[in-house]
Amino acid sequence: MVSRLQLRVRYRRYGAKGSPGYLGLHSSTFANGMLVTALLLLIISMATGEPHHCLAVDRYRFSHAISMPAAIRDDVMRVMLTRDGVIYFRSVRTAGEDLPDLIQQSLQSGAERKVYLMVDPRARYAALSIVLDGVRGAGIRDIAFLAESPVMHR
Repeated sequence: MVSRLQLRVRYRRYGAKGSPGYLGLHSSTFANGMLVTALLLLIISMATGEPHHCLAVDRYRFSHAISMPAAIRDDVMRVMLTRDGVIYFRSVRTAGEDLPDLIQQSLQSGAERKVYLMVDPRARYAALSIVLDGVRGAGIRDIAFLAESPVMHR
């Protein structure tokens, strides 16, 4: 029979589990390790590269859209028009009257003489005419509207 003193000594030695196989991993140690890991991941994600600027612009869907691999280059002149009439030139918000100057600066830095337009289908024609006037005012006549093909399910 085990005495009360032996039980108390065993409890203090091995903890609440009562077996010598228990290593005594405390929840506070685990929480601190997880906190350090989360902070390291946060710092690494903040320090790597440019942030991803994704603009929510739906594109037209055409059944006869053609592939334009030049539209995904870094130096391409892409103008986006959102549903509410906001104009973006290369993911930078701009006004319609500043668009010709921005296009001229891009042409001087060696960009292709073609503008790719991403227009939200719900955008008003008045906002689109401002964009088209700005592109034509910069002397660009080659304009491509970016669209996507509908997905065909079999």
